[in-house]
Amino acid sequence: MDPSELEALKANQMPGYGGAGQDTQAAKAQAHQNEEERQSLLARILDQDARERLGRIAMVKSDLARSVEDMLIRMAKMNQIRKKVTEDELKDMLEEISNKNRQETKIIVSRKEFDDSDDDEEEYDF
Repeated sequence: MDPSELEALKANQMPGYGGAGQDTQAAKAQAHQNEEERQSLLARILDQDARERLGRIAMVKSDLARSVEDMLIRMAKMNQIRKKVTEDELKDMLEEISNKNRQETKIIVSRKEFDDSDDDEEEYDF
């Protein structure tokens, strides 16, 4: 195999050699751009305190923060948000979500009965 054929194979198979690598770079660039747009939209929706709280939540529970962000973006796109969301409003939203997701825990205790009754035994007088 000559060197030009080898370079052509590398270009088609390895990400660092062009070809398929350009697709992954483009996908990364697109994902980065989408994330930037998402953050700028959230900056327009949330006031500073609410953004800080959501950032702290994201450090602990990233899935919860992501779902709240998705909900806020959906609401903004449907024109349901007329002003910036405050920290107290964000707390209310988080409380609603936690109440909705909270599963009621029910504990059932089943005790094995030990048959210790003397009812079925015969009585003897001594």
